[in-house]
Amino acid sequence: MVSPATTRGLRALTVAFALSQFFRTCLAVMAPELQHDLALSPAGFGALSSCFFFSFALAQVPVGIAFDRFGVGAPTRLLLAVGVASALLFVAAPNGGTAMGAQLGLGLAFAPVFMGLMHHASATLPPQRYVAFIGRTNALGMVGALLATAPLGWAVHAVGWRMPMALAALCILLACIGVWRQVRDHGHADAKGEAPLAMLGASARLLGRPALWTLIPLCIAMAAGTAFRNAWGGPYLANVFGLEAGARGMALTVLSLGGFCTALFLPWLVRRSSIKRTVLGWSTLSLAAALALAAWPAAGLGADLALLTLLATVGMLHPLVMAHGRDLVAPALRGRGLGLLNSFVFLGSALAAWAFGLIADAGQRSQWPPAASYGAIFGCAAALVLAGLLPYAFSPRPTAVVDRS
Repeated sequence: MVSPATTRGLRALTVAFALSQFFRTCLAVMAPELQHDLALSPAGFGALSSCFFFSFALAQVPVGIAFDRFGVGAPTRLLLAVGVASALLFVAAPNGGTAMGAQLGLGLAFAPVFMGLMHHASATLPPQRYVAFIGRTNALGMVGALLATAPLGWAVHAVGWRMPMALAALCILLACIGVWRQVRDHGHADAKGEAPLAMLGASARLLGRPALWTLIPLCIAMAAGTAFRNAWGGPYLANVFGLEAGARGMALTVLSLGGFCTALFLPWLVRRSSIKRTVLGWSTLSLAAALALAAWPAAGLGADLALLTLLATVGMLHPLVMAHGRDLVAPALRGRGLGLLNSFVFLGSALAAWAFGLIADAGQRSQWPPAASYGAIFGCAAALVLAGLLPYAFSPRPTAVVDRS
């Protein structure tokens, strides 16, 4: 049985995770308005959208060390408090530089949330319930991404982007209070006896494990899909199909609904197959979608939106890859192990958002048609998925128990 206190703590972290998904996704809907108000070029918008993920990625290993040593609750509530200030700074940003600083703070604020949820669930739930719980929670987190699509698009069209983002800042404050009151844990006993530098050294030594390197390229490759849901889906729909903010929000709702349904479907596939076979099969489907988009980036809104949704769902493999990686490290190292893998997931998101911006900027300077620029971006995404898929095919089979009921 799971105690009521554990259930309340997991619910508080799930709410924070939904907010994290909102802030990861919201720039895509607001992209043209942000570029106008903050005087950003395509490359500048790429840099802005990468800032969140750079700080998110760089924080993962230190956060993992903090989880092993102090538990999930204290680091998470501290960094969420940073998020409140950063969100307010973003609301007031007069230019791109200030907005980038705010995005760095927001990335830091949400760095502990999903990994903390996984770590806390791993420590408090029976092993056979872990994969199913993370899959359901990943789906619930997509509610935040859904709020960052059509509802945000309508709000931006009606009142601009600053007021909705101020409301989101208030939601971070409420989430911080929820985590402070409900998440009670104190770290791993073995990790408490380690000096901080020794813990950092243990994290670095994890990079020497060949098994983890079969997962790391796929961690990076998930950005081939998430970069469109989080940032570049909006500019693609605006530049190639001419959609306004409200229509972009509706179209991006399809991407988030696709992610929501995929998050619910993947645990079902795992129960009937395995983590590894599910990840390989779904990655192959996303690769096919990326190749089709590279070939026909302007075939038609309906067809290309369906393909873009399938490509974006590669990011929903995140909890399965983390569950696979969790099985490859000892319990006292799991915070650091998950932090290491998570750092590559979000480093990939930062690099993809930045690289896609450079490609779009180069296309604009060379006066390519918008469809040609995005065809090149989709080609880059396809190469990224393939580069992650091939090493993962040689990964060790995970031994975690999965509830097949």
